[in-house]
Amino acid sequence: MRKFLLKFFIAITILIFLPIIYLSTIGIETESFNEQIKNKVKESNKNLQLNLKKIKIKLDPLRLKFNAKTVGATVYYYNKPLELEYIGTEVSLASIIKNKFVSSNLEIGSKSLPLGDLINFAMAAYKGPELFILEKIIKKGHIIFDLKINYDENGKIKDDYEINGIIKDGKIQLLNNYSYEKINFIFNLKKQEFKFQEIKFATNKSNFFSD
Repeated sequence: MRKFLLKFFIAITILIFLPIIYLSTIGIETESFNEQIKNKVKESNKNLQLNLKKIKIKLDPLRLKFNAKTVGATVYYYNKPLELEYIGTEVSLASIIKNKFVSSNLEIGSKSLPLGDLINFAMAAYKGPELFILEKIIKKGHIIFDLKINYDENGKIKDDYEINGIIKDGKIQLLNNYSYEKINFIFNLKKQEFKFQEIKFATNKSNFFSD
């Protein structure tokens, strides 16, 4: 009897922990939440559209949350595309059980994008004069960025956003034909706090560097 109970206990333990281990290490891929994510994006702006691939979901057993991530997404604003490396978020265990996508945060990582493409995408959403000036003076360069945003209980975006990224091999041509080339720097942007590091650029055959 004791051996039977021991075997029964071991079998039950394996049945409980094996799926947890699998979900925590390997995860599952699904398209079940794609439409819900697209609709959530449209709620924030009806002109935004997402092209999503399968979402990979992994369990965080200590926090009773799932980490959901899709690789190779594209976001469109008025049909202007912006290629993304990934979109990630945390989803509560309860929302997965209810088959309803409820997220409190969002992480977006871009591919290496030409600065001109990013400015054109931004101009579709915002017609400010500063973007028009940037479009005229920026001649080349690439950007890679990671964006982190959080939502409040009403689904509104909080103002504690954070953007990290790198500018590579940029060039600015001013109206008097004065140019800055080989512009490279790392940036970290928060509300009312902008940080720039490892700034490098060249002008008039002189090289500049600053930590």
